[in-house]
Amino acid sequence: MSAKNYLLVAAIDFGTTYSGYAFSTRTDFQREPTKAFLKQWVDPASSMMYNKTSTCILFDADRKFSKFGFEAEAKYIDLIMDKEHETWYFFRRFKMTLYDKQSSGDWFIEDETGKPLPALTVFSNSLRYLKQSLLEEAKKQQTDIGIDDIKWILTVPAIWSDPAKAFMRKAAVEAGIDSEILTIALEPEAAAMYVKHLPVERRLEGEGGDLFRTFAPGSKYIVVDAGGGTIDITAHEVLNDGTVRELIKANGGDWGGTSVDREYLDFIKCLIGNSVTQSIQQNAPHVFFEVCRDFENAKRTIKPEADMKFNVRIPSQLGEAYAKVFQGKDLRSKEIISTKRKKQVSISFLGDKLRLAPKDAEDFFAESVKEIILHLRNLLRQKSGRGIATIILVGGFAESPMLIHGIKSNFPNMRIIIPQEAAWSVLRGAVIFGHDPSLIKERRSKYTYGIGVFDKFDPTIHDEKYKYKEDGETRCDNLFSKLISIDDPVTVGEYRKTGNFLLNKIGQKGNLELYTSVSSDPKYCDEKGSSFVGYILSAGHDFLINETVEVMMRFGETEVEIKAYQPKSKKTAIYYLGQ
Repeated sequence: MSAKNYLLVAAIDFGTTYSGYAFSTRTDFQREPTKAFLKQWVDPASSMMYNKTSTCILFDADRKFSKFGFEAEAKYIDLIMDKEHETWYFFRRFKMTLYDKQSSGDWFIEDETGKPLPALTVFSNSLRYLKQSLLEEAKKQQTDIGIDDIKWILTVPAIWSDPAKAFMRKAAVEAGIDSEILTIALEPEAAAMYVKHLPVERRLEGEGGDLFRTFAPGSKYIVVDAGGGTIDITAHEVLNDGTVRELIKANGGDWGGTSVDREYLDFIKCLIGNSVTQSIQQNAPHVFFEVCRDFENAKRTIKPEADMKFNVRIPSQLGEAYAKVFQGKDLRSKEIISTKRKKQVSISFLGDKLRLAPKDAEDFFAESVKEIILHLRNLLRQKSGRGIATIILVGGFAESPMLIHGIKSNFPNMRIIIPQEAAWSVLRGAVIFGHDPSLIKERRSKYTYGIGVFDKFDPTIHDEKYKYKEDGETRCDNLFSKLISIDDPVTVGEYRKTGNFLLNKIGQKGNLELYTSVSSDPKYCDEKGSSFVGYILSAGHDFLINETVEVMMRFGETEVEIKAYQPKSKKTAIYYLGQ
């Protein structure tokens, strides 16, 4: 199916904490680009409606998919209460396992109780559930629509490695989405597209003129996509034709909203002590799950320089477990906690609520906000960061008053733009990207790319440990033959000639090993900062042996794209790295 024949663009935003989807028809897009259908999810625990559901998945004892999202949470808590959860598999916040994934290949992830399942099983079943739910909603609006009538967009953090992006494509294909009709979109880029298309009445933090200046030719802005797991950052300069080029390669870190939750959970563990913590982990793991859930709701009330105490519900089982370990002692009689950072914090209780001074509640955000501000400062000091006048803040964590205050107070001369629906910016922007991917004209290479080669051994330049003999010749192995350098500008859609290669064998997995490096001039493929990311000529493309293959590569797309042509067989193959 050619991309232009689609009836619908559907985007799946697979988040660390929450996931959701949106879609719109071409007619919808032409009428109002930011208009898209967003699924409403009901949380059984609160009966509240949300535009995303929690990223949790449950498998039964036979490793068969059971439930996803809020329903998986509810079912798992039910199983724990009936003491039937031990043989089930419950995963949450598992997207972060891809954060620093540098190599291709299969691997396992552990559920809440440490039981392993293949990562592909967990991710593909999650995507299959979201895909099916989306199809059902789309059919309510267009009864005759099928999966192949849809152009699918899957969002990923821009800071992810090539193997992580390739893995998500593989998981989507496993979930039943044809690779031909699937596009990977980078989250901060999608958010920028949404903000650019916003109608005046739906803008926040500044007048309409602010947004006009942000996207005027010559202007420069930075997008901070503050999600649950990662802070994903990209910076753009607007060109004369309205398209943009990337100023700084995608960057960021794991300082998202879940790091705030971790700080709070550590605080609770300091409150109850190690022995009670271990007792709960062994006998009633759902209690910590509930602790995090209660904080998730309460943390939205934490504001800078508040004059009222912070109140958060504490599950009764916490006090019961404490009394059991400490022979009838009442948790609520505690007045001081010594935190992990050796700070003495005064606390009090009122009913089932723990009360903290506003300043102590702010501390849960301190580390995360500090890291984000430090990182932004460093970016804006770079030569390529000069002249950036606007920070666009999006993502679920972008709605936190603590983060907003931190950014505004540290960058008083910057224009700060926060869309009214910051948490849905990526999702709505991904739908826009599906209809019109032309906004981004030039990106920056995130890595130095090269292929592993050998050469005649030269003792004056080569390391002895790579020396070997073959066909009567002394050679040097593992040399990094550079194709493109880190931070190089790369034009979207442009193929770069990689070279002509004699295909003298077909490996089981492929030929021509592609490597990345964080160094601008690596010498060897196994030096620090270098990673094997996949084969350029992957297996299964039916090229003739002992014949030349011409290889071209696109480094400017959201994924590395390969075009291989063999003159002898007249065969052309176009595919993404990892396929």
